[in-house]
Amino acid sequence: MANPRHAAALIPLLWLATLGQASAGMTVITLTDIARARLDALSFFLFAYLFISWLVKLLWNYLGKTFTALPKLNYRRALGLVFLSGMMFYVVLTMISGAREVMTPGAWEKQGIGYRTREGGVAYLGKDERRSALRELQEAIWAYAKQHGGKAPPGPLVEGITPELWQFRGGGLYCLMSDVRPGGGREVLVYEPSTAGGRRFILLADGNIEDRDEGTLKSDLERQFRK
Repeated sequence: MANPRHAAALIPLLWLATLGQASAGMTVITLTDIARARLDALSFFLFAYLFISWLVKLLWNYLGKTFTALPKLNYRRALGLVFLSGMMFYVVLTMISGAREVMTPGAWEKQGIGYRTREGGVAYLGKDERRSALRELQEAIWAYAKQHGGKAPPGPLVEGITPELWQFRGGGLYCLMSDVRPGGGREVLVYEPSTAGGRRFILLADGNIEDRDEGTLKSDLERQFRK
């Protein structure tokens, strides 16, 4: 006579073996594609978390043979150490994201768990539109300099210039080199923020507007700072 325990253990195996055949003629409750994908992702990250914790335990105890001050680390403590380290990285990345939003206000919008450039931002601004906006700001700066002995504004958002002119339509504010006098020379006076992309429009002291790539603009600014 068969052992009842063995017979009970065979029931799940028989169910799994006949599942494919039963689904052809019977209703079988299964996960949706989205739920199955999420379960696969959670399973992968759980496996990675457990495996990394095991590696941390091995590495920690290996180093403990050389650095005797290190206490012995068991697997449970390794799990806690990896979890706390992950939370620290999460906080740092959150702070970086917050700083990015502060430096380029309104340029990003949430999409799922991540962020993307807001629609209507730099990716949708044409060169003519960007050049025209910078030309409007140039006219306001020249008018300000005419009333203040030829000096540029000490910074953005000063009285006498409409605040909206300083706002780059792709996000952020135009960058001003306040020590440059408008009216002559080839020094950079105003340039677009980083949200403008790889090539930025700049306003020179002589009133010309040109576009420069990131590397060239950085070199030009460094030369101005050294003067």
